[in-house]
Amino acid sequence: MKVNFIRKPTPEEMLPTDEFVIMKEVIVNEDTFTKFINAPLDDHDFIDINSDLMYYDFKKNITKCILLKCVKKDYGFLINSEGSSYGRYVAYIPLALITKDLYFPNTEEFPENKAK
Repeated sequence: MKVNFIRKPTPEEMLPTDEFVIMKEVIVNEDTFTKFINAPLDDHDFIDINSDLMYYDFKKNITKCILLKCVKKDYGFLINSEGSSYGRYVAYIPLALITKDLYFPNTEEFPENKAK
């Protein structure tokens, strides 16, 4: 198992504090998933297509995000682009922690997987 150690952490950095709801689950192939990991600040089509779903809801104090998954991985990324086409805010999350109550019901498999 791997974790990220934080040098001289503040309490806010040590414990998760952001509430979120998953607006859409996006499943991509391994190549696209790896490209995102290596360059999260690049523009990505799957973020651009869903950019209207990702924002911070100030009335409810909750982040609305997408969950990026790859079938061959046991983890994913919560992404809030705030209207951009890159990963402006990103959180790593083990898929074992994801439960149905974290979803706003709407799942999409990214089109590139349908052709294979």
